Amino acid sequence: MKKLILSLAAAAAVVPAQVPAARLQDPQQLMAMDLNACGRPVYPAAALAQGAGGKTTVEVLIGELGRANDARVYTSSGREDLDKAALDAVRNCHFHGVQATGQAPTGWLKTQFVWIPGGAQKTQAQDAALLAGTRTRAEAGDPVAQNTLGAWYQHGTHVEADPVQAAAWYLRAAQAGNAFAQNNLGVLYYRGLGVPYDQKQAVYWYAKAAEQGHGWAQANLAWAYQYGTAGELDMDKALSWLTRSAEGGLAEAQLRLGLLGMQRAVSDGERTAAVAWIARAAAQGDASGLVHLGRSFELGLGNVQDDAQAAALYRKALGRSEGRAELALGKLLVSGRVMPVDADEASRLFQKAMQGRLPEAYHQYGLILEQNGDLDLARAIFLLGAKLGHCDAAVKYVEMRPNQETPAGDLGAAFALRAQWCRTRPAAPPQL
Repeated sequence: MKKLILSLAAAAAVVPAQVPAARLQDPQQLMAMDLNACGRPVYPAAALAQGAGGKTTVEVLIGELGRANDARVYTSSGREDLDKAALDAVRNCHFHGVQATGQAPTGWLKTQFVWIPGGAQKTQAQDAALLAGTRTRAEAGDPVAQNTLGAWYQHGTHVEADPVQAAAWYLRAAQAGNAFAQNNLGVLYYRGLGVPYDQKQAVYWYAKAAEQGHGWAQANLAWAYQYGTAGELDMDKALSWLTRSAEGGLAEAQLRLGLLGMQRAVSDGERTAAVAWIARAAAQGDASGLVHLGRSFELGLGNVQDDAQAAALYRKALGRSEGRAELALGKLLVSGRVMPVDADEASRLFQKAMQGRLPEAYHQYGLILEQNGDLDLARAIFLLGAKLGHCDAAVKYVEMRPNQETPAGDLGAAFALRAQWCRTRPAAPPQL
């Protein structure tokens, strides 16, 4: 396990990797080098003030893109704030070395954060040594190091972010046949970062990487064919590449393939087959996969209707779905279809979902406030939901608005017209 040494200056000293990443194939070994490149955890203020330390062992599930799909505490430091800081840090890491194995590692990898006062200067020296070593290997022609250096320039790790430098290093590695760099370069062309915006060049590099089995490149190529972003609209090719990516284990591709299947399904058998792909994404801990799979159980689409199973899946995605899991679970709770952990759970969930700017969350929280008699706050919440375009929030705001109260400008009249339309709109069919 790799140990990160945290200081009172909120920096981390790390033990340098002893073997170049290009020669390592074991994900657990590669992870040790990757953690040198991660952003340093923020030492919690209370722990700093008390001079507290400890050891937090974390398990992380790494996806093909090199991002943490999930993380959990394996052994606690004894302090909740230190454990949370360790989880926050590892969830924001890019595991470039692990990517270089050619496939996402299976299972949970372990690492240990050792929280100790002091050591900031030593950390800076070791980070500089890591950068220098990686640059030396990149300049000598190591495509893995070139791709890693490109990623550091793209994301501002160890160096000032510079998309032009990122593209230059990706190009050298891509020309040497590195599939990860080919996909990364395609992404830059797709976004116009560090290189001219060029969809055809993006697809060219996606195709190079996709032919080598790179899951994200296959998914990106599928997207290009699905929407014709490079001039060719071909749904058959899109589904072919997306299926190859999904079969290779990329959770995002599995989810997309499942959702496409649900949109095109005309029978229960086709819906069941589509949801099976979503379930594969959820099994990898993908937050969107968990939410959509929960939705399938809640609605009985592709799965037998099961509120308890839906709630369990939503709970697994809490804090990782930009509020969608919180909103879905909260609605189940207020409907009485599942039991809350306490009387205020639904309120907390809707408030969390509001942080994700989900219009329905404002409507649901407003209803709770109205039921509790807090009419002024309820009306203010409904107004916020209405401004985000939510029909039912607009209706509630207009119903509760005092005659003399009018929002700035012509919003009052606009909300009144919208509320009138919302009252007669057709109900939307349920969907995942």
